[in-house]
Amino acid sequence: MALANSIPMRWPSGPLEIAIRQKAEGFTPQARQTLEYWHTAPALDFLQGSPVNCLVVSWAAGLAEDAEQQRSMQPLVAAARQRNVDVVGWVDAKADSQAAIAAAKSAGLTAAAVQGFTGKSDFPVIPWGERGHAPWQAASEVIAITDNVWPGVAGRAAGGGGGAVSAGPTALPWLDSNGWFLQVAHAMTNTPLWILFDPPGKGEVVPARSYQTAVCDVEIGGGRWVISLDDAFRDGLSARKQDSLDAWKGLSSAVAFFSKHPEWKAYRSIGAIAVVSDFAGDNYDFSGELVNALSRRDLLCRVLRDSGKELPPLTAVKTVLRADPTAPSAALRKSLLAYVEQGGFLVAAKWAADGKPVADENEDFTMRALGKGRIAVVKQDTPDPWEFVTKAQSLVSHADDSAKLFNASASGGFTFTSSPDGKRALLQLLSYANYGGGGGRGGAGRGPGGAGAGTVPLSSLATAWTRLKYRSAQLWTLESAAPAKVEVAACEDGGTEYHLPAMSAYLALDFEV
Repeated sequence: MALANSIPMRWPSGPLEIAIRQKAEGFTPQARQTLEYWHTAPALDFLQGSPVNCLVVSWAAGLAEDAEQQRSMQPLVAAARQRNVDVVGWVDAKADSQAAIAAAKSAGLTAAAVQGFTGKSDFPVIPWGERGHAPWQAASEVIAITDNVWPGVAGRAAGGGGGAVSAGPTALPWLDSNGWFLQVAHAMTNTPLWILFDPPGKGEVVPARSYQTAVCDVEIGGGRWVISLDDAFRDGLSARKQDSLDAWKGLSSAVAFFSKHPEWKAYRSIGAIAVVSDFAGDNYDFSGELVNALSRRDLLCRVLRDSGKELPPLTAVKTVLRADPTAPSAALRKSLLAYVEQGGFLVAAKWAADGKPVADENEDFTMRALGKGRIAVVKQDTPDPWEFVTKAQSLVSHADDSAKLFNASASGGFTFTSSPDGKRALLQLLSYANYGGGGGRGGAGRGPGGAGAGTVPLSSLATAWTRLKYRSAQLWTLESAAPAKVEVAACEDGGTEYHLPAMSAYLALDFEV
């Protein structure tokens, strides 16, 4: 089985997982019992009929329990392989990676996942790392990234019932999403990505809808979530509780939906704004937050890596943002100057004296003209990427937008991408809000995926707009087995409107050029 196309799931079980978990506050006898049960072959039964075909198990952590974990894992590994389910052994940083790899090979695992692995091995190894230290240059079938976030409105990412909603720099509710990071990641590597994050802990109730949101948040960014369930969800599946089984069915259906559209992972943003950076060191933090800030404002952008080479053609890009404080390489400077001379607009934190000064009263930028375009250079350095974007946004015209969304203020997930050959385009909309009664776990009708899943629509008035007129448009939802028609209307001032139906969580408009 190709790991790049697999559906992985975090599978916590056994003595090593117990040794790690029992040190944490709130570890209960029930949690221990579930970890013991999931270490046995019968625990795999609920996977029957689901798209999950790869287990990510705890394998080595540099603890005394490593050996017992690996020995006792043998029946589970054998049962998984009988079901054509791959098993990947997760190796923590403190473990002896070479010994762990050798043990994984001997035990018949499919691969081992090792932090920052860059060496050679006669056994498949998946390198993993945190966002800011990802092993982008590793030669592997997939790269696994940790340090990601559970998607949702901050403060209510899990349950939506209690707790204050956190506000961001814009004073609007802060949205946790992995979409912006996936854009940066795709600029750094063409290798398929596994994105790891766990549900909120500390007893928070996680509705079934949130698990579907977690799937969508990663998939619309072109990655793959390593499915991770909370303790209560695992307990419910172990006991074959109907609400948990229903929740699992809903989660599986979301995964299966995107598995039917594998080509979408190769699509890339066609926004009119581009962020250019080498994303190294502090530049990762600053320029990554630029991408994050733009996405929060529903400003569609492309992310381009400064690799010391000339940039690809900046077709349809109206504005380039470059906040790296160092001078660009000769190749990058050549690309950007050619872009400006042909009519482009460059906003930069630092720049040489290219072009002619232009009389302008802008208090934040020094304006220069070059060919048919302009260069705006920040007058004062700012350590705040949100401030940089806010200032730059005053210079950017929405008249350049390739797509817009109206009357969908409850969304937050809005992407517009194109296929590599330019023959198809895809507009995706994801709601991060949890609607409907219940949605929690622990009572009748409140289990994940049961009666409490919630069906109140995001909006019955939402409208999408595209600058280009497409030959055809199809509408997909997670619940649809086939695409539906969408109401289309030409705009008097140009572009095309698409009147969207009521949606519960996610929809996509699939365009043919």
